[in-house]
Amino acid sequence: MSLAPWLDGELGYRSFGAPGAPRAVFVLRTGDVSTTDPDARVTSGYDVRVIAVGLDAPELEDPPVFGGQTPAGLTVDALRDLLEREAPGTTVGLVGERAAGPIAIYLAAAMGPVVDRLAIVGVSSPSDPLSRDLRTPLLDHLDAEALVIVGGEGPAAITDAEWYVGRMRSAEMQVVPDVEIGSVTGELTLTSVWDRVLHHVAPGAARR
Repeated sequence: MSLAPWLDGELGYRSFGAPGAPRAVFVLRTGDVSTTDPDARVTSGYDVRVIAVGLDAPELEDPPVFGGQTPAGLTVDALRDLLEREAPGTTVGLVGERAAGPIAIYLAAAMGPVVDRLAIVGVSSPSDPLSRDLRTPLLDHLDAEALVIVGGEGPAAITDAEWYVGRMRSAEMQVVPDVEIGSVTGELTLTSVWDRVLHHVAPGAARR
């Protein structure tokens, strides 16, 4: 586990995949498995270096109010520094799962063309008018080609995916069939769609 400065503490992250690979993918997740490989078998099939960052509740607070000194806004700044340090001078892929999805969207917007591919998995759309009004302009001007994945018992539904895709410049929606979701709860997880995600955020990196 590596650590990056953040506020008065540190963000934890871990790298796996192919060291020195030309393509880097940053993955933002929450929970106990946030910095683990979603599926090592799938990852080994790609010439890609994955940097998985674990986020907790304090880092996600007040996500609509970016540009100010909110925890979420400062988290985006810390992630931007991490991205620039770990993958200098190159374009990267970015993934946000569930509660970390909004942070991934704001980071992609902040990085502009540096983030050329974005995937959000099981991410709910904003629940209140203010959050929708604040997030929509970012989606309108997002440089990255986006993939929005939903399915199973949630946490996000097709209507959530449609909300994002309808506001992004270049976006595709994928709905995962129930038979492809192997979680005990029936909810969509990054593990169940990891191959789909890597295929999108690391184009051309699949080993033949």
